[in-house]
Amino acid sequence: MKKSILCIGMLLIAAVLFGVGISEQAHFSDPSNAAYLEQYFQIKLPASGLEAKQFGAALTAITGKPVSLSEPKDIFKALVESADLSQLALTYTTEKAGERLAYYGITEAVSADLSRYVACSLDAHLLPASTAKDLLGARHVSSETAANLLMSVANATGISRNYIGRVSDSDILMRISNAFDGYTLFSDGNLDAIGAMAVQKRASTGYNLKKDADDARFLTTRTIQYGHSDETHLKQLTVLLNSEGIDAKLQIEPKVSIYEYLLDWGPVPEPSPYYKVLQFSENLYLAYAVEYDAKFEFDTHEDLLAFDSLINTYAKKNDANQAKNSNVALLKGAWWQPLYSTTFQADEKAYQEIVDCVLEENGYSIHPFSLVETKQNLIDTLENLSALEVQERTLYVNNAFYRYLSGSDYQ
Repeated sequence: MKKSILCIGMLLIAAVLFGVGISEQAHFSDPSNAAYLEQYFQIKLPASGLEAKQFGAALTAITGKPVSLSEPKDIFKALVESADLSQLALTYTTEKAGERLAYYGITEAVSADLSRYVACSLDAHLLPASTAKDLLGARHVSSETAANLLMSVANATGISRNYIGRVSDSDILMRISNAFDGYTLFSDGNLDAIGAMAVQKRASTGYNLKKDADDARFLTTRTIQYGHSDETHLKQLTVLLNSEGIDAKLQIEPKVSIYEYLLDWGPVPEPSPYYKVLQFSENLYLAYAVEYDAKFEFDTHEDLLAFDSLINTYAKKNDANQAKNSNVALLKGAWWQPLYSTTFQADEKAYQEIVDCVLEENGYSIHPFSLVETKQNLIDTLENLSALEVQERTLYVNNAFYRYLSGSDYQ
């Protein structure tokens, strides 16, 4: 009986350790790494693999610092140096390095100097043990391994994706709550004034103010941007995606949404850290509201395409589901005209082209949207008011928001 219990215990320990190995390898081997390197760092890896010298050149493109390599074993030291861990690696004695390598199951003979860099790179999770073993005996680096290693450095130095977690993470609701704890109204005086004047001149009905530091830096061909104002709505949407077997990286980009406040809505409310109304002229009041853009980078294109149907089913009000006899359940905070967009045409039946007329200055940007056919008036107005160049960015928005922007329908 005791022997059986011992065997079961050993199996459980092995399963846990094996599971951790699988998890680390899966995180390291993101299939989108090669595409990400090409989009953000202009690195196109040859399908045939790389010599050490070629890998050094690619690493230079990531770090901006010269990297010279002679053989694949040199990569360990280069990884540690690129992640700014050199001083730490030098603290590894020969004894400690050997113990750490044994912990990772590496039994190959490794020189004393190299061992500290191999051990340090493993302890820093710059690569999994299986990849380290391959590199120690390799003559060249496969394109897949090169992509994974380069992205590992980009991740470690904070120049890649910027996100709070994945839809499938067990603590994603806590992470969303923690993120929202820090959101309040913010302002960039100059851009705010320009945006307000553009609304006053009727060139725009409103705009969003955002900070560059919150940019998700996601892979554009896998990403949808979803705008809303309610924290609980995002939590419910995240769990909905998970319940449908859809996983994605999630970043919340806070924004201040500025739009005309109509006195028909009622008396101007008292200001708060999250909402205020300012009077700009006798007939113009502007509301400033803390909202957010949730960026989802989906694991597959099919999951991205499924998002539109899920929103229309569970997060969009319409006459039918708002009728008295309707028994349709919607997420908290569902809107009549949700707003979500891509920067590429994912589905001509679900998305329509518009223009985001962006002004950028000192780490801030404003984003007034326009129909393609009316963009020039908005662009001219913004440039005349600001003396800045408008960046025209093509967006593809969902049908309901396009109807709102064009004034063709309220739902």
